[in-house]
Amino acid sequence: MSAIAVKRRPLRIGWDVTLQCLALLLLLAIPLALLVTSALNVGDPQQIPAKEFGLDNFARLGIHVDWIRNTLIIASFGTLIATALGVLLAWILYRTTLPGRRIFDILLAIPYPLGPLVGALAWNELGAPSGGLINEAFTALTGLDGPIINTSSMTGIILVMAIFEAPVAVLMIGAAMQRMDPTLEECSSVFGGGRARTAFKVTLPLMLPAILSAALFLFVSMLGAFAIPAILGAGARIQVITTGIYSLFQGYPPDYPAAAALGLLIIGLTASLVWLNSWVLRGRSYVVVSGKNYRPRQIDMGRWTWLLFAFISLYALVSLILPIATLLMFSLQSTSSVSWDVSTWTLGNYRYVIFDFPTTRAAIVNSLLLGVGTGIVGALAATLIAWTVHRSPSRGRKFLEQVAMLPQAFPHIIFAFGFLWTILILPIQGLYGSLIALLIAYVILFIPLGYRSIAGVIVQIDKSLEESARVSGASWSRVMRTVTVPLLRGGLVATWALLFMVSVREVSASVFLSGPDSQVLGPAILNFWDSGGLPRVSALAMVQAVIVLAALLVIRLVTSGETRVAEPAK
Repeated sequence: MSAIAVKRRPLRIGWDVTLQCLALLLLLAIPLALLVTSALNVGDPQQIPAKEFGLDNFARLGIHVDWIRNTLIIASFGTLIATALGVLLAWILYRTTLPGRRIFDILLAIPYPLGPLVGALAWNELGAPSGGLINEAFTALTGLDGPIINTSSMTGIILVMAIFEAPVAVLMIGAAMQRMDPTLEECSSVFGGGRARTAFKVTLPLMLPAILSAALFLFVSMLGAFAIPAILGAGARIQVITTGIYSLFQGYPPDYPAAAALGLLIIGLTASLVWLNSWVLRGRSYVVVSGKNYRPRQIDMGRWTWLLFAFISLYALVSLILPIATLLMFSLQSTSSVSWDVSTWTLGNYRYVIFDFPTTRAAIVNSLLLGVGTGIVGALAATLIAWTVHRSPSRGRKFLEQVAMLPQAFPHIIFAFGFLWTILILPIQGLYGSLIALLIAYVILFIPLGYRSIAGVIVQIDKSLEESARVSGASWSRVMRTVTVPLLRGGLVATWALLFMVSVREVSASVFLSGPDSQVLGPAILNFWDSGGLPRVSALAMVQAVIVLAALLVIRLVTSGETRVAEPAK
């Protein structure tokens, strides 16, 4: 009996794990080092890098203790409300016999990708204490003075932020709810546990890791929030750390050391929470396809079904339908006063921001270019990292994964602060205020998002398919071209669309890095909000919303197509 020895070709990786780690660390370390040296700068505050060092700037943080307090209050209460909303909405959507589930599944996914800037503008027009549509309608209907709602307040900022961050919690918690083993809930029902008792005694404890992870993610996100506090807090002079950093940077003279010290404070808080998030998730399995496929039983809530339907409809109304309708209505007005006479409405504001005004026209074009570029470069870089992590035999692959997730510890506005200084000290002409600088910053900031998106696809591809091709004599490049990339096509398109979407709606990093010749939509909308009037800024915000919704539609079509392919034949 003869044996045939098959020699497998060694696995070759385009980039060594070490090289990828060093490249990512370098891109993060230089901005962070410049932030640290600036925060310790006690000499000339304009000097980059600093020459004289001390701790005086940290001692001066006491002057801005109200900014720190406001940030912690907004992040804490916003996280509590958004997490509670996420748990309740996910449970209603995935665990009850809710009518119209598929429609609500789509509606609840839209507010977060639309971005906080769109939500802040809409709710500033809806809930401003003076001139807000809701307050004017209340006065007209009741004859009573005084606002019924005030979004230009600490409470208003918290509620608006919670409304637009809650979809993330729905996504994270809902995914866990759909994969959970239903037998424990069934046992509770068999032994006489009612719906409420089963939910609180069984379902919630089982979901605790996902709930805690969502809460930590939301808290980190709200610590670095900029757009909502900047717009809603302007009238009431409510400053948080991010808006305070922007004020210090834009002041005359700019106080770079104090801004850097505040940035390091929030980075320290964020990094601690990201580490805590990793510690909570450590050792837990995230395999979604196994030999046993769970289908949690959906609970018939009886007469409570329509109350739950009303609640989820109310959330869709305040988070999506009402804001979009408000921006659309204002964008059709010829003046800042609202006219309900349809014959007076006009498309002139859209013509102005898209064609007539050079700044907004350039911002739309630049955002589209950056979205396409960020999607391509970011998807390729994320795929390379994810493929290395999940296919490389190197012991350093897990460290590479941790390094790839580091940018999420940097709030965007603070990373942009350090990255701007990096650009200024580099001996490269024309990089400052260019689209290339924005592209590099976007790719770095969104690498964690791209990695998580494509890694979930890579881990579902059986290694034996690639190994079979290598055993048959195919080179690494041929395996990638003929096996891996075709299998990843849907995931690559979805990752590209996701990165395109988040780069188009990005605000906080762009306010530092965009220049006169590289205007993008986020800063352009903020500047227009200060000077352009409600109709035109609403039209520009609607243009951004349409672009983002188009990318979201691509994601839905691609992922639904992938789902249909994965279904077994009947």
